[in-house]
Amino acid sequence: MNSRASRLASLALVAAVALAGCGGDDEGDKKDGSSANPSSSSSAPDDGLTEPGSSLGLGEPATFLWQPNKKTDGEAEIAVTRIDKASVKAFSGFKLSDEMKKSTPYYVHLKVTNTGKPDLGGFEPPVFLDNGSSILYPAAHINGFAPCSNRTLPAKFRTGRSAQLCMVFLAPAKTELKTVALRPDEALEQIDWTGDLTRPGEKVGKKSKGKKR
Repeated sequence: MNSRASRLASLALVAAVALAGCGGDDEGDKKDGSSANPSSSSSAPDDGLTEPGSSLGLGEPATFLWQPNKKTDGEAEIAVTRIDKASVKAFSGFKLSDEMKKSTPYYVHLKVTNTGKPDLGGFEPPVFLDNGSSILYPAAHINGFAPCSNRTLPAKFRTGRSAQLCMVFLAPAKTELKTVALRPDEALEQIDWTGDLTRPGEKVGKKSKGKKR
């Protein structure tokens, strides 16, 4: 009983975090906004950093400066390795709002490497769903969802360490994922990934039957 109560509470948070962007609340990241506290990543891209505004394919890495909090000035490399287009039926064990029942889930798989000096442990990468609107949608916060659960970096994530993550995104009704967006600094253009969509559990290595995004 305690386990199910936890799952219901977790999915309730999804409605607040992932779907609030439909109304343009602060829960989403406005594409054309500017950061009140822009990080040092506003400098010209050099030293191997990926150009803001770049368009990448699946598996291609982006290196960027990342300030997840005021005390941490780090650098990381992220590659989107796979994008699964799922069915909302995957959440049948959870209590869904009417909005969520109409959404389309995506599981975004990432490889993250700490290429800087600070420990980046416990942080969630600044990765978003772009559905072509003026809002970037954050990952859904769902605890204990086995198909795609590890959205945050390990508790200890020091220089040179890599981790495989999976983040759940919910595209609001009548929209779909256009790109997966990296945006660590609101003052800079986002970096985008697109590629063939796969189904959860589908073997890679053969030509995907999904649509390219």
